[in-house]
Amino acid sequence: MELDISTNVEITDELWVPLALGLPHLEILDASWVYGMSNYKLSLLLQNSCRLRKLCIDGHKEISEDVFRRMVLGVPFPPYRIRSAQYAPRLQYVSLQYCNDIDDSTMMDIVQVCRGSFTVKNYYGDDFVWEGEETI
Repeated sequence: MELDISTNVEITDELWVPLALGLPHLEILDASWVYGMSNYKLSLLLQNSCRLRKLCIDGHKEISEDVFRRMVLGVPFPPYRIRSAQYAPRLQYVSLQYCNDIDDSTMMDIVQVCRGSFTVKNYYGDDFVWEGEETI
């Protein structure tokens, strides 16, 4: 299932919560440039849409990398970290262009832990891909 709600004026809590909880078969979502996005709303989606493979959330100044940290389990140093099997387990790609509050080094670290199963497009449109080993 694919959904494009990009450039909608506003996604209110009254609309987003049922959307995040009610689309477990969602595979692709483009919610770029939607007013009202937050880490909480995105976290609801990532924990309830276990089939989500591709996510585009370009232009969200309210989103931080914290919402993606739950993709990694374990202690804060390699090699004892693994990708979560419950939180965004199938997410392969996320586009974060023009998202001001995303820390590139944290996102690159998550990409490395996911070992080739996750790619991130950063603020400037550069892809972060697995380089074959975890960074320390």
